[in-house]
Amino acid sequence: MTKTTYNNPYHPYPYEMRGQCVERKENNKTRFFQIFSLEYDEKYIERLKEIDALEHSDFGRYLGWLNRPITDSDNVFYLYKFETYYADPNQEDLYLFNKSIDCYEAYVFQNIDELFEYANHKWGLVLSDFVPIYETHIPD
Repeated sequence: MTKTTYNNPYHPYPYEMRGQCVERKENNKTRFFQIFSLEYDEKYIERLKEIDALEHSDFGRYLGWLNRPITDSDNVFYLYKFETYYADPNQEDLYLFNKSIDCYEAYVFQNIDELFEYANHKWGLVLSDFVPIYETHIPD
């Protein structure tokens, strides 16, 4: 995968990225991939720590799953959660779809380039594989 160094404080995803989801057949199963972003806000994280609420927040979960410690917070604008799982693509009901999920994995990265490098290395995914959720069998 080509190194792009995408790091934009105003938009979490590269503009040429069509969506944040991938659906792929693997060994008679369907694997789904999804990317979620969370704006990184140090002041808000400090506030959550002060009121002892960090561990129960999205930030707490994202920071707990982070692939490596944040050493240069001035260059971290978003945290990216990358989820992958197997699920039944024939389930149109969100509850039943979620109930069918198996082999769930989640990773968090402090920049999108690291996420794409990991996804490419482990599953062969590239930027153009990602599509809007409505182009997959993930119910809305």
